[in-house]
Amino acid sequence: MSKLLIGWAEESIVPERPVYLQGQLYERISKYVETEITVTAMAVESGSEQMIAVSCDLVSTSAALIALAREKYVKMGGEVAPEKIIIGAIHTHTSMGYGVPRVLTKEILNEFLPDGKKYTSIVEESNDIFKGEEALEFLAEKIALAAKKAWEARQEAQYANAFGRAVVGHCRRVCYDDGSAKMWGDSNDANFTQIEGGNDSGIELIYFFDMNKKLTGIMANIACPAQVLEHHDFISADYWGYVKEN
Repeated sequence: MSKLLIGWAEESIVPERPVYLQGQLYERISKYVETEITVTAMAVESGSEQMIAVSCDLVSTSAALIALAREKYVKMGGEVAPEKIIIGAIHTHTSMGYGVPRVLTKEILNEFLPDGKKYTSIVEESNDIFKGEEALEFLAEKIALAAKKAWEARQEAQYANAFGRAVVGHCRRVCYDDGSAKMWGDSNDANFTQIEGGNDSGIELIYFFDMNKKLTGIMANIACPAQVLEHHDFISADYWGYVKEN
Protein backbone atom coordinates (compact mmCIF):
# COMPACT_ATOMS: atom_id res chain seq x y z
CA MET A 1 0.00 0.00 0.00
CA SER A 2 1.36 3.42 -1.00
CA LYS A 3 2.31 5.87 1.72
CA LEU A 4 0.46 9.17 1.92
CA LEU A 5 2.74 12.21 1.83
CA ILE A 6 1.42 15.67 2.71
CA GLY A 7 3.18 19.04 2.64
CA TRP A 8 1.99 22.52 3.61
CA ALA A 9 3.11 26.07 2.86
CA GLU A 10 1.65 29.55 3.20
CA GLU A 11 2.67 32.89 1.70
CA SER A 12 1.41 36.33 2.66
CA ILE A 13 -0.12 38.33 -0.20
CA VAL A 14 -0.43 41.60 1.73
CA PRO A 15 1.27 44.23 -0.47
CA GLU A 16 3.14 47.27 0.80
CA ARG A 17 0.79 49.71 -0.93
CA PRO A 18 -2.98 50.28 -0.85
CA VAL A 19 -5.05 48.04 -3.12
CA TYR A 20 -8.39 48.43 -4.79
CA LEU A 21 -10.81 46.09 -3.06
CA GLN A 22 -12.58 43.95 -5.60
CA GLY A 23 -16.35 43.63 -5.68
CA GLN A 24 -19.49 45.64 -4.90
CA LEU A 25 -19.18 47.31 -8.34
CA TYR A 26 -17.78 50.57 -7.03
CA GLU A 27 -14.30 51.68 -6.09
CA ARG A 28 -12.97 51.02 -2.60
CA ILE A 29 -9.33 51.62 -1.68
CA SER A 30 -7.78 49.81 1.30
CA LYS A 31 -6.76 51.92 4.30
CA TYR A 32 -5.36 49.21 6.59
CA VAL A 33 -5.10 45.44 7.13
CA GLU A 34 -7.76 43.85 9.35
CA THR A 35 -6.54 40.25 8.95
CA GLU A 36 -3.69 38.96 6.82
CA ILE A 37 -4.50 37.62 3.36
CA THR A 38 -2.52 34.60 2.21
CA VAL A 39 -2.20 31.78 -0.30
CA THR A 40 -2.14 28.35 1.38
CA ALA A 41 -0.87 25.28 -0.45
CA MET A 42 -1.30 21.58 0.34
CA ALA A 43 0.78 19.07 -1.62
CA VAL A 44 -0.38 15.46 -1.80
CA GLU A 45 1.51 12.40 -3.05
CA SER A 46 0.52 8.75 -2.93
CA GLY A 47 2.28 6.26 -5.16
CA SER A 48 2.34 7.69 -8.68
CA GLU A 49 -0.38 10.26 -7.97
CA GLN A 50 0.34 13.88 -7.08
CA MET A 51 -1.69 17.05 -6.54
CA ILE A 52 -1.17 20.52 -5.13
CA ALA A 53 -4.24 22.45 -3.96
CA VAL A 54 -3.86 26.19 -3.37
CA SER A 55 -6.45 28.30 -1.55
CA CYS A 56 -6.21 32.05 -2.21
CA ASP A 57 -7.69 34.83 -0.09
CA LEU A 58 -9.08 36.53 -3.21
CA VAL A 59 -12.48 37.20 -4.72
CA SER A 60 -11.75 34.83 -7.61
CA THR A 61 -9.02 33.12 -9.62
CA SER A 62 -8.99 34.08 -13.28
CA ALA A 63 -7.77 31.88 -16.12
CA ALA A 64 -4.89 34.34 -16.59
CA LEU A 65 -3.82 34.07 -12.94
CA ILE A 66 -3.95 30.26 -12.95
CA ALA A 67 -1.99 30.02 -16.20
CA LEU A 68 0.67 32.48 -15.04
CA ALA A 69 1.06 30.80 -11.62
CA ARG A 70 1.53 27.39 -13.27
CA GLU A 71 4.03 28.88 -15.70
CA LYS A 72 6.03 30.43 -12.86
CA TYR A 73 5.91 27.15 -10.93
CA VAL A 74 7.50 25.33 -13.87
CA LYS A 75 10.18 28.04 -14.20
CA MET A 76 10.97 27.64 -10.48
CA GLY A 77 11.81 24.00 -11.16
CA GLY A 78 8.58 22.58 -9.75
CA GLU A 79 8.34 18.80 -10.04
CA VAL A 80 4.56 18.37 -10.29
CA ALA A 81 2.81 18.59 -13.66
CA PRO A 82 1.30 22.11 -13.79
CA GLU A 83 -2.18 20.82 -14.67
CA LYS A 84 -2.19 19.05 -11.29
CA ILE A 85 -2.03 22.36 -9.44
CA ILE A 86 -5.60 23.30 -8.43
CA ILE A 87 -6.07 26.97 -7.55
CA GLY A 88 -9.22 28.36 -5.92
CA ALA A 89 -10.42 31.43 -4.03
CA ILE A 90 -12.47 32.01 -0.87
CA HIS A 91 -14.45 34.83 -2.57
CA THR A 92 -13.75 37.69 -0.20
CA HIS A 93 -14.70 41.24 -1.18
CA THR A 94 -11.97 42.67 1.06
CA SER A 95 -8.97 41.51 -0.98
CA MET A 96 -7.05 42.98 -3.88
CA GLY A 97 -8.16 43.23 -7.45
CA TYR A 98 -5.66 42.26 -10.13
CA GLY A 99 -5.44 42.30 -13.90
CA VAL A 100 -8.24 44.37 -15.46
CA PRO A 101 -10.16 46.25 -12.70
CA ARG A 102 -13.62 44.76 -12.18
CA VAL A 103 -15.40 48.03 -11.56
CA LEU A 104 -18.13 49.66 -13.59
CA THR A 105 -16.77 51.51 -16.60
CA LYS A 106 -16.76 55.28 -16.77
CA GLU A 107 -19.27 55.14 -19.63
CA ILE A 108 -21.82 53.26 -17.50
CA LEU A 109 -21.26 55.38 -14.40
CA ASN A 110 -21.54 58.63 -16.35
CA GLU A 111 -25.12 57.69 -17.31
CA PHE A 112 -26.13 58.06 -13.66
CA LEU A 113 -24.47 61.45 -13.12
CA PRO A 114 -26.07 64.86 -13.75
CA ASP A 115 -25.30 66.60 -17.03
CA GLY A 116 -21.85 68.10 -17.07
CA LYS A 117 -20.54 65.77 -14.36
CA LYS A 118 -17.97 63.13 -15.22
CA TYR A 119 -16.93 60.10 -13.19
CA THR A 120 -13.30 60.07 -12.10
CA SER A 121 -11.67 56.70 -11.42
CA ILE A 122 -9.28 56.72 -8.47
CA VAL A 123 -8.04 53.26 -9.40
CA GLU A 124 -7.22 54.13 -13.00
CA GLU A 125 -5.62 57.49 -12.27
CA SER A 126 -3.52 56.72 -9.18
CA ASN A 127 -0.05 55.21 -9.44
CA ASP A 128 0.06 54.53 -5.70
CA ILE A 129 -2.54 51.76 -5.81
CA PHE A 130 -1.26 48.19 -6.16
CA LYS A 131 -3.27 46.84 -9.10
CA GLY A 132 -3.37 45.54 -12.65
CA GLU A 133 -0.54 43.55 -14.17
CA GLU A 134 1.76 44.34 -11.24
CA ALA A 135 -0.71 42.68 -8.83
CA LEU A 136 -1.23 39.77 -11.24
CA GLU A 137 2.52 39.06 -11.39
CA PHE A 138 2.84 39.38 -7.60
CA LEU A 139 -0.01 36.94 -6.90
CA ALA A 140 1.14 34.39 -9.49
CA GLU A 141 4.65 34.43 -7.99
CA LYS A 142 3.29 33.88 -4.46
CA ILE A 143 1.02 31.02 -5.58
CA ALA A 144 3.86 29.30 -7.42
CA LEU A 145 6.21 29.73 -4.45
CA ALA A 146 3.68 28.31 -1.98
CA ALA A 147 3.04 25.33 -4.27
CA LYS A 148 6.76 24.62 -4.60
CA LYS A 149 7.42 24.93 -0.85
CA ALA A 150 4.47 22.66 -0.01
CA TRP A 151 5.76 19.97 -2.34
CA GLU A 152 9.26 20.19 -0.86
CA ALA A 153 7.82 19.98 2.68
CA ARG A 154 5.80 16.79 2.16
CA GLN A 155 6.20 14.02 4.72
CA GLU A 156 4.43 10.81 5.65
CA ALA A 157 1.00 11.60 7.00
CA GLN A 158 -2.28 10.26 8.33
CA TYR A 159 -5.77 11.68 8.00
CA ALA A 160 -9.21 11.52 9.60
CA ASN A 161 -12.57 12.59 8.19
CA ALA A 162 -15.08 14.64 10.16
CA PHE A 163 -18.50 16.12 9.54
CA GLY A 164 -20.42 18.82 11.37
CA ARG A 165 -23.19 21.31 10.85
CA ALA A 166 -23.39 25.08 11.20
CA VAL A 167 -25.70 27.56 9.54
CA VAL A 168 -23.09 29.77 7.90
CA GLY A 169 -24.81 30.97 4.76
CA HIS A 170 -28.05 31.08 2.81
CA CYS A 171 -29.21 31.78 -0.73
CA ARG A 172 -29.59 35.48 -1.53
CA ARG A 173 -31.97 35.08 -4.48
CA VAL A 174 -35.62 35.80 -3.72
CA CYS A 175 -38.41 34.48 -5.99
CA TYR A 176 -41.77 36.07 -6.79
CA ASP A 177 -45.08 34.76 -8.15
CA ASP A 178 -44.50 36.31 -11.60
CA GLY A 179 -41.60 33.92 -12.13
CA SER A 180 -38.88 36.51 -11.49
CA ALA A 181 -36.03 36.30 -9.01
CA LYS A 182 -33.76 38.98 -7.58
CA MET A 183 -30.49 39.06 -5.70
CA TRP A 184 -31.06 40.60 -2.25
CA GLY A 185 -34.77 40.80 -3.11
CA ASP A 186 -37.34 41.81 -0.50
CA SER A 187 -39.03 38.76 1.00
CA ASN A 188 -41.44 41.00 2.93
CA ASP A 189 -43.54 41.36 -0.20
CA ALA A 190 -47.02 40.06 -1.03
CA ASN A 191 -45.63 38.49 -4.22
CA PHE A 192 -42.81 36.61 -2.45
CA THR A 193 -42.93 32.84 -3.00
CA GLN A 194 -39.66 31.29 -1.85
CA ILE A 195 -35.89 31.55 -1.61
CA GLU A 196 -34.49 30.27 -4.91
CA GLY A 197 -31.86 27.88 -3.54
CA GLY A 198 -31.64 25.49 -0.63
CA ASN A 199 -29.43 25.68 2.44
CA ASP A 200 -26.37 23.50 2.90
CA SER A 201 -25.29 23.57 6.55
CA GLY A 202 -22.85 20.67 6.22
CA ILE A 203 -19.16 21.16 7.02
CA GLU A 204 -16.94 18.45 5.53
CA LEU A 205 -13.46 18.25 7.04
CA ILE A 206 -10.26 16.27 6.55
CA TYR A 207 -7.72 16.55 9.38
CA PHE A 208 -4.10 15.75 8.50
CA PHE A 209 -1.54 14.57 11.04
CA ASP A 210 2.13 13.61 10.99
CA MET A 211 3.15 10.14 12.13
CA ASN A 212 3.35 11.39 15.73
CA LYS A 213 -0.35 12.33 15.49
CA LYS A 214 0.40 16.04 15.54
CA LEU A 215 -2.11 18.08 13.53
CA THR A 216 -0.48 19.65 10.46
CA GLY A 217 -3.48 21.13 8.64
CA ILE A 218 -7.15 20.92 7.79
CA MET A 219 -9.00 20.86 4.49
CA ALA A 220 -12.48 22.34 4.97
CA ASN A 221 -15.45 22.42 2.62
CA ILE A 222 -18.09 24.98 3.61
CA ALA A 223 -20.96 26.09 1.38
CA CYS A 224 -20.51 29.77 2.14
CA PRO A 225 -18.34 32.39 0.39
CA ALA A 226 -16.22 34.71 2.52
CA GLN A 227 -18.75 37.53 2.38
CA VAL A 228 -19.46 38.24 6.03
CA LEU A 229 -17.57 41.52 5.54
CA GLU A 230 -18.74 43.76 2.72
CA HIS A 231 -18.53 47.47 1.82
CA HIS A 232 -15.43 47.97 4.01
CA ASP A 233 -12.17 49.80 3.31
CA PHE A 234 -9.67 47.34 4.80
CA ILE A 235 -7.83 44.22 3.63
CA SER A 236 -9.18 41.04 5.19
CA ALA A 237 -9.56 37.29 4.64
CA ASP A 238 -13.09 37.71 6.03
CA TYR A 239 -14.21 34.97 8.44
CA TRP A 240 -11.42 32.68 7.21
CA GLY A 241 -8.89 35.11 8.68
CA TYR A 242 -10.25 34.41 12.16
CA VAL A 243 -10.60 30.68 11.47
CA LYS A 244 -6.91 30.49 10.52
CA GLU A 245 -5.83 32.52 13.55
CA ASN A 246 -7.70 30.14 15.82
